[in-house]
Amino acid sequence: MEKAFNVSKISFGTSIFNGWHNPVEKHWPLEAVTRALDLGINEFDTSPYYGRSEEILGTILNSLRTRYPRSSYYLSTKVGRYGPNKEDFDYSSKRVRESVEESCRRLNTNYFDVVYCHDVEFVSLEDVVGEGGALKELFRLKQEGKIKYVGISGYPLDVLIRISQIQYDRGQPVDVVLSYSHYCLHNTCLSSCINIFHSLGVIYVMNASPLSMGLLREAPAPDWHPAPPELREAASKCAMLAQKEGLKLSHLAIQFALEYEEVKSTIIGFSNAKEVEEGIECLSRMSRRKINEKAGVIEGEDEKYKKEQIVINMIRKYMKSWDKWSWRSPPE
Repeated sequence: MEKAFNVSKISFGTSIFNGWHNPVEKHWPLEAVTRALDLGINEFDTSPYYGRSEEILGTILNSLRTRYPRSSYYLSTKVGRYGPNKEDFDYSSKRVRESVEESCRRLNTNYFDVVYCHDVEFVSLEDVVGEGGALKELFRLKQEGKIKYVGISGYPLDVLIRISQIQYDRGQPVDVVLSYSHYCLHNTCLSSCINIFHSLGVIYVMNASPLSMGLLREAPAPDWHPAPPELREAASKCAMLAQKEGLKLSHLAIQFALEYEEVKSTIIGFSNAKEVEEGIECLSRMSRRKINEKAGVIEGEDEKYKKEQIVINMIRKYMKSWDKWSWRSPPE
């Protein structure tokens, strides 16, 4: 029986450390990770694909080991994807084992709480579930105690469901599914699939990227973002709508995602300590509001919450035509 995966409602996504979304000052990661731990965030999600993120995170956690030993937080990493192109994938059992060992060294740990097959839609089904493929090796590593939970991550929900079904049918269900950009202000498809995952033996479902990889924020989306021009324009108009009401689209997007309690945790990329504090404040306000609702207490901040909900509803209505739409992954 596995140790309970008692992760915080917000998990820290470290893909942000590679500077893909926006420039990151050298001192920011240390400050952000320290602040996250101080404020109760206890899960960190990374990958070899995220540039030097594993190395940066490992160095930081090692420097904090006296205050925060390895047992005080959870670590998740990924295998299979090592670059931006299709040829950068290697799901072979040999490479999977090597990859986990390399990640252990970079992160100064002898085990991982979760290891995901990264972006499963980019490779053949056989690479994922076959005899010489990634999942077989990850489950072997789980038996050896080097992994607590085996997971899969990717964008197309139908692919994640299909792999979960295969593993369920063979009596070796996937432990964790990581979905991204499928529960956010412009897309809530995950909500219609979560019970399917649980029926297939998936213990935990994680929701990542409530900002939809930098689309739902004040600044324009990154150039590499797969959203079509029409969706980019819609997001930009929503940012202006929020700004007109004295609010930030990024804050509203985080709030919207955190209110979805069916997932185990929401993974958010934080560039700096201030962003960590803003995320935690959003979560704290939600908790206070629920306590007050039960007690019949009304606070001044409830008015702000009502205003935010009105704007969120306006954004959701404006984004309605995109709600069940997903971009193609992998791209043509």
